[in-house]
Amino acid sequence: MSQYSFLAVPLKSTHDVDLVKPLTTYIDSVYNTTDDNRAEVTEAVQELNKLRSKACCQPLDKHQSALDIVTRYYDQLVAIENKIIISATQTPVVFKWKDAFDKGSLFFSKASLSISDGSFERAAVLFNCGALMSHIAASQPLLTDEEMKTAAKLFQQSAGVFARLKDTVLGMVQQDPTPDLMPDSLAALSAIMLAQAQEAIYIKAYKDKMKPSALVKISAQVGDFYQDAQKAMNRDAVKGLWEKEWVHIVSGKTMGFQAISQMHQAEINAENREMGEQLSRLQEAVRLSEMAAKYLPPGCLSEQLNAISKLYTAAKKDNDFIYHERIADFRSLPALPRAALAKALPVTYPMSPRFKDMFSSVVPVQVHNAMQSYESRKAELVNIETGRLREHTQLMNGILASLNLPAALDDASSMDTLPESIKQKSGKVKQAGGINELQRLFSELPGLYKRNEEILDETNRMLTEEKESDDNLRRQFGTKWSRMSSEQLTGPLLQEIGKYRGILHTASNADKMVREKFEANRPAIEMLSKNEVELRGSIPGQTQHAVEGSSEAVSKLRALMNQVQEIKVQREKLEKDFKDVRSDIANDLLKALAESQILNEEQISKEKIQQIYGPLKDQVEASIKQQDHIMAEVQTWNNRFTSEKSGSGTGAERERVLKMLAAGHDAFLELKGNLEEGTKFYNDLTPILVRLQQKVSDFSFARQTEKEDLMRQMQQNIVSGGGSGGGSGGGAVSTPPPRPPPPAARTSVEPPIPPPRTQQSLQAVPGAPPSAPGMPQISPAPQVPVMHPGYYQQHVPYGQPQPFLYQPQYQPNFANPYPTFPGAFPNYQQPYGHFPPPPQQQNPFATGYSTPQPQQQHYEVILVTQMFLKDDESWKAQTFLGLIFDLFVMLGEMIYSSFVGFMLRRFH
Repeated sequence: MSQYSFLAVPLKSTHDVDLVKPLTTYIDSVYNTTDDNRAEVTEAVQELNKLRSKACCQPLDKHQSALDIVTRYYDQLVAIENKIIISATQTPVVFKWKDAFDKGSLFFSKASLSISDGSFERAAVLFNCGALMSHIAASQPLLTDEEMKTAAKLFQQSAGVFARLKDTVLGMVQQDPTPDLMPDSLAALSAIMLAQAQEAIYIKAYKDKMKPSALVKISAQVGDFYQDAQKAMNRDAVKGLWEKEWVHIVSGKTMGFQAISQMHQAEINAENREMGEQLSRLQEAVRLSEMAAKYLPPGCLSEQLNAISKLYTAAKKDNDFIYHERIADFRSLPALPRAALAKALPVTYPMSPRFKDMFSSVVPVQVHNAMQSYESRKAELVNIETGRLREHTQLMNGILASLNLPAALDDASSMDTLPESIKQKSGKVKQAGGINELQRLFSELPGLYKRNEEILDETNRMLTEEKESDDNLRRQFGTKWSRMSSEQLTGPLLQEIGKYRGILHTASNADKMVREKFEANRPAIEMLSKNEVELRGSIPGQTQHAVEGSSEAVSKLRALMNQVQEIKVQREKLEKDFKDVRSDIANDLLKALAESQILNEEQISKEKIQQIYGPLKDQVEASIKQQDHIMAEVQTWNNRFTSEKSGSGTGAERERVLKMLAAGHDAFLELKGNLEEGTKFYNDLTPILVRLQQKVSDFSFARQTEKEDLMRQMQQNIVSGGGSGGGSGGGAVSTPPPRPPPPAARTSVEPPIPPPRTQQSLQAVPGAPPSAPGMPQISPAPQVPVMHPGYYQQHVPYGQPQPFLYQPQYQPNFANPYPTFPGAFPNYQQPYGHFPPPPQQQNPFATGYSTPQPQQQHYEVILVTQMFLKDDESWKAQTFLGLIFDLFVMLGEMIYSSFVGFMLRRFH
């Protein structure tokens, strides 16, 4: 600590976490990144992971460069706050931060809190920003103007950081925070930093030899700021948080600067020849300085405090010999003026002057959601318009098939059994794979459906298992199982699973409809899939036609059929244009968000869609009107054509078959498109479900880690006397197991009477339990006795050989109350606040005496351990843990016995 005894806030500590996998998974699942963007984002995630390791897990120098690293990481966390949601359900990354002021103990680590939330990480990192600012400011030598300005600025920034946290921490941390992050603690830290900033300003003013009138105002305000800090530190909620050194320094500086301000006012009184007021103020300054000296470290404020006594001595001497003025009553003197030059500087973004967002290519979630809504609106419009085109095309094909066009026109100009139009349709069907291709596509659908269903089932199973585990532990521990319940966290995930189940159900129904349509058109598709000879043989021959191929009706119908074909080609191109339109609405949304911070997505989307798709929609309307006009003409000319034909029974059958084949051709093309669409749908759905499964897997892993952390904390609380493992809610552990029966050996608070020296070393101990029948006699062995609580051991005087004591063998049964950890040994001196002090023995050298210790806490430790291990179904772990307990006890007792024997020998 420097000569000014500035206080520096300790930094919170954490451990490394892997940000790469969960953040990459989240970005892949939420954002549609291209290959180039994906490489850029992956590199950014890796850099963020390295930056966190430097800022949070590696030792930091008390230098501006270290502060730049921490502030840059904080700025990056703020930058991705609206881009990458880190939460228990979205991107479960468990951040574990330890309390900055908790020193831990011999058996227990520092208090910590683990939460899967990015806002908790931001709060902890912002705390470290303020703490590191205080370290850098406190380490300034304050020899130059620049150093004093730096110290004052950093203390003010630190005060602003803690003030900002005080106002926002409860909204950032969804659970009860560690003591260092409680609002009262942060208010006290902010007050201390503000007082130290004002003190740094005073030091500069004092060294610049400013007028006493200015020094009075500055120093009086320093005293007030320290007094405010002292009050904040003495609040009941945080009184036990501070080290004695902190309390003493703040108290000492409160009185010290009150004394200094009185000294400077006395200097003004001396200039004005107000000797009575001067002496009164100097008397008060001397009193305060003497009290401050009891609290402050040596050398702190020594120059000013020493000057007070010198000024008082000189002023008293002058008054006694020259002025003889009456000393004024201090309580009647006017209050000193104040000047608050230091203030808590607000936290600005970015904190780092040269900050650059690593994820600049990733848009905020609000914009991304608006883009998704825009894409949904766009897809809906495209589906509606292309659906209208397909619907009217099918209607047109149906009308032509019912009229047997254009096959009837081929019969009018040719006597061939197989019309040219049917031959072309058959060629298209066979080129596309025919009925075998449809059957192949149908055979793939069930496997694709089942694969996606299995992924959803496995995802749901993981959530169910996690919920059952949490519910079991909540029933066992009741209110002590304080973490958020699974139902509160898994709602969005279950909703997402339900959404995809609904999508799969809809797809399954669509598959059935496609299958029904296939069966209805199967005969026609089978005929079209045959070779030309077989197809020709399947069609009834035609009779001599009565219509000439050069008639006006035939010519007009052929022209209309050409127009129909042109419409189909135009519509195929129009559909392609609808699907190929590329529009970037991100810039429009980002601009709107920057201007008003509110996105009217609906208005922006509709305007953009109208701008892009308006001309295409007009083309759809024109195509439909053209079709209506052509179909009306087809009906008119077909009626004239049919009236010119001569009908017969054979002609009617042939016409039916040709109509069936024409309809089969159209059905084949439609079915093939539907099946390919279905296959693509299932294949596209699989990676989406895999990402959902990965998200749930990460969530389950984070919950498992959180569970293990909470179990360890509960074990520590139980061992340290923090309460039983059961909850008030009446869980399985609320009633501890029955205590073991008392030992057969007599135990008393009185030490045993030493036996005479003539007693044999293996003589039975009075009151001890008799040996079991058949137990072999144990020869004496000169070894240190190992004591077990509950077993009577007789004191053996110095010089007598020690008898061999029977050692209870380890039994892998957790019902046995093994004495574990401090408290199992009667004379173990335990630190205050962790275990109750041991009872005092009347004879400190009666080594054979062992006072039974309460086993309740130990039973709770074993019970919690059993439940923890039972939950993991690891019997081997139980056995191993029991062995460790037993070895720990034996080792501790051997060390204790050796030490007592050594002390006895020294005593004798």
